[in-house]
Amino acid sequence: MSTYPVNVKANTTSIATAATHTIFNGPARCLGIYMVKPKDLASATVTIQDDSTAVAFFDLPATDDASNKAAITQYVQFPGTGIKCNTSLKVTLSRATPVTVFYG
Repeated sequence: MSTYPVNVKANTTSIATAATHTIFNGPARCLGIYMVKPKDLASATVTIQDDSTAVAFFDLPATDDASNKAAITQYVQFPGTGIKCNTSLKVTLSRATPVTVFYG
């Protein structure tokens, strides 16, 4: 049985404020992200960044229109050892969309 090459952590509180949030200030690997789009909200974007450089981008559809009135949850697990951020691991939310970032 092999061991995983990093210790997996998650941000301790769900991030929901529309802003840029530092998950880890230093080198880190983003291993996955869990995103929730509550009902009755316009579309949103979630961007994972290495300091100020975007390394992953997600569009979350609106939940306030005729095509979708329910909340949406998405979990994305990155393959291998994840996305490496050399400087700092950050996440930017365009709207109040709670996310949890898994990193190591």
